Amino acid sequence: MLGRVLEKQTLRNSVKVIAINKKLLDYTISLGAKPEDTSVIGAGIDLDRFNPGVDGAAVRSAYGIRNDETVLFFMGWLYHFSGLKEVALEIARSRNRYRNLKILIVGDGDALSDLQQIRDEYQLGDTLILTGKQPYDKIPEFIAASDICMLPADPEEKIMQDIVPIKMYEYLALGKPVICTRLPGIMREFGEGNGVLYADSPKMVPETAYTIAANQSIGNYGNSARLFVQNLDWNTITNTFEQTLRDTVP
Repeated sequence: MLGRVLEKQTLRNSVKVIAINKKLLDYTISLGAKPEDTSVIGAGIDLDRFNPGVDGAAVRSAYGIRNDETVLFFMGWLYHFSGLKEVALEIARSRNRYRNLKILIVGDGDALSDLQQIRDEYQLGDTLILTGKQPYDKIPEFIAASDICMLPADPEEKIMQDIVPIKMYEYLALGKPVICTRLPGIMREFGEGNGVLYADSPKMVPETAYTIAANQSIGNYGNSARLFVQNLDWNTITNTFEQTLRDTVP
């Protein structure tokens, strides 16, 4: 309670409030920041490290992924509400329809043992690939090895309502379409037509992936993804931040 009071006082008395995404800007205004004294500068991304030219062939080869298979990718902490179990179970239930879909998950967390159990129980050893933690320097290769990235979190989970994970920008920077559940923060930030597709629930993610793969539209969505983030390099972000400070200080 005390923290919220102090937060409100700080925002109301601030000359300028700068946010890194639109949902955070909405949040500051809801706590009393003056709309005319707020701005969004965007989140920064290393566009040299995360670029469509990164080669993921070695990763695909290491995990036995064929060229004709479509890889759904996720990285990060494996929360129970991440939606990954639902995605895996849906593919298991409709194995024939989704026979060319594979799931590649990089990370560790609470849901790992459940995912391992699903993999073993449904005999998804070649379909559900769990790599565990990986060095950060290798992450661009793992994303490059994928065809479609995903953020299938439970849209009802309170903690997921307003966040915009930095990995979204990393996915898009590598020219990968992202299938996401209808999380308010994501929808507010990326809208429609910017390489992000929305699924009503985690279990709808495989069908969305199947559809865009069958329509051969992965590349088009990927081009839109890269275009959306192409001006969000750190130099641009810091220049914008510095100019905002100069404009604010009398």
